[in-house]
Amino acid sequence: MEEILRNLLADRDRVVVLGVGNTLRRDDGFGVYVASSLKRFKLKDVLVLEAGASPESVLDDILEFNPSHLVVVDSVEMGRRPGDLVVAGLESIADEITVSTHRLPMTLLVKYLRLMGFKGRVVVVGVQPGDLSFGEGLTPRVREAADIVVNMLRSVLSNGDYG
Repeated sequence: MEEILRNLLADRDRVVVLGVGNTLRRDDGFGVYVASSLKRFKLKDVLVLEAGASPESVLDDILEFNPSHLVVVDSVEMGRRPGDLVVAGLESIADEITVSTHRLPMTLLVKYLRLMGFKGRVVVVGVQPGDLSFGEGLTPRVREAADIVVNMLRSVLSNGDYG
């Protein structure tokens, strides 16, 4: 999976990592957890945003940073086992997955960004949620997957230099 991400980000210049999800709906907080954890590291030319359940609130920040790549980290319904991960270009999986609980579909947000001049590549790092009921904290399988994603993004975006 790390190799797929490395290939999708091979020609990167500047990257936005966008953590999306509702932290009050258990596993839907996956993207926010990953973004919050990733912020601890000082990654060069990387902007990490915790959008929560309102990714539309950070669209101006994304456009202002002018990234070559946007990495969306979110819980996605894929019909797989809880904790299973997917890493792919948005265009290649847009018809196969649905965003779990957000008011606006990610594809619509990306269309808006494109209309506003964003020309970069969109990469999705998603997890199959197991529990979207009201409550806080990730389930163990999704938490394990989130920690894997944090380490994978850290490795790929720092080129292995954790300086």
